[in-house]
Amino acid sequence: GVSRRLTGSTGESFGRAELMTLIDQCTDAAGLLRLVEKHGQSFDADHVFVAWGTVREMPSAAGRGDEGLVLQRLQVLTRGKIGEWDAQLFTIGVNLMAELHLTKRMEVDDELAGELQAGAKAKLGDFKPQDVSMLMWALEKMGIKKPDADLVEAMQGRARETAG
Repeated sequence: GVSRRLTGSTGESFGRAELMTLIDQCTDAAGLLRLVEKHGQSFDADHVFVAWGTVREMPSAAGRGDEGLVLQRLQVLTRGKIGEWDAQLFTIGVNLMAELHLTKRMEVDDELAGELQAGAKAKLGDFKPQDVSMLMWALEKMGIKKPDADLVEAMQGRARETAG
């Protein structure tokens, strides 16, 4: 819950908001990796979302070393939390992943690709027209060459429904 306290490696105690601040203030992959390894099991959906944005803002290591490990761990954490993202966070989060893929920093694993498509289907009624186009762009740019046919059809229908 929100009142939950976490204990850092030096014994300091901090709560949900403080953990969010620590994630947001990480300036290198090694620091974020330490946070994810120590407290990843306590990350909620918002922590995971902020971590994706934090990685995007860091200098690129082309997916090598600590950056590669952080990105792998974030994919695993995302699979468990993506259902909690609302339509706006979902769209932004998928686009962050697409940006990281396009800059050759990560490859989206097959399991996460499947969950992204399932999540998009589940949230379909909540997407605005620009969300639909952004999501289809992001899925394509992440290398999901053959998106689920039902998803494509549903996204096209949602775009027509909201545009008219």
